[in-house]
Amino acid sequence: MHDTLTSPPLLEWKVLLAQRNPARAVSVAILIIICAYFVFFTTKDMALTVIATIVLIMMVLPYYLPITYILTDDTVIKKMPLSRKVRRWDEFHRYHAEKGSIKLFTLTYPSRLDNYRSFLLICNKNKKDVLAIVQQKIPSIPKSPEN
Repeated sequence: MHDTLTSPPLLEWKVLLAQRNPARAVSVAILIIICAYFVFFTTKDMALTVIATIVLIMMVLPYYLPITYILTDDTVIKKMPLSRKVRRWDEFHRYHAEKGSIKLFTLTYPSRLDNYRSFLLICNKNKKDVLAIVQQKIPSIPKSPEN
């Protein structure tokens, strides 16, 4: 299960976003059906309808598939059935704990690039455990520079 890990996992958990909010999951599925019907109704082309439906499903697929997070001594790993992201702890310089997640930032000070370079850890009921590991790996939050 833990192929190519350099060290044993400190913590591992799975998150299924659709399970957290079933009403939203059903709403998205209904929206895909409505969009597919609209494409067929306007174009009368079954091939184009199938292509549009496949594209829409591929866009929302990460919401319905499980995400596995693995925290090791060296790395943070986010595994999905079709992708895998691995980042080293030394890339991160600060973090921010939110309601159900912890965001890891690569830049020392807040920047407009944070949304593009950050790494989001979505927590279940294990936020305290995840935060303890993050605080150990990213020991201090730097103060913002004086302007």
